[in-house]
Amino acid sequence: MQALVEDFFRLEPGLLELEREVDAARDEGHSSWFCSNYLWLPVNTRLRMLVGVGRLPRPGDEAHPELFDSRSYELLFTHLSQRLPPCRACGCARFLALREAGA
Repeated sequence: MQALVEDFFRLEPGLLELEREVDAARDEGHSSWFCSNYLWLPVNTRLRMLVGVGRLPRPGDEAHPELFDSRSYELLFTHLSQRLPPCRACGCARFLALREAGA
């Protein structure tokens, strides 16, 4: 049976810190643009050390091989990244429009 997001938060408490950081992100509208990817990149770097093939092994990990599975990383990547506010008027949005147009 595939582990649920909640299972990973129980197994790896460091994920709670990442979720709090992501949930605290706000697009306050003070600048002419907002880029969620700018905020996401450092979070993702830490996520890679907590779950998936880049996890740094810890005592007791042998009982939880799912912590080293790339599918687990993908599940948590999706869960956390979707909690960020969307990009607004940044280069990412322009790139996405070009990509979708097939340019």
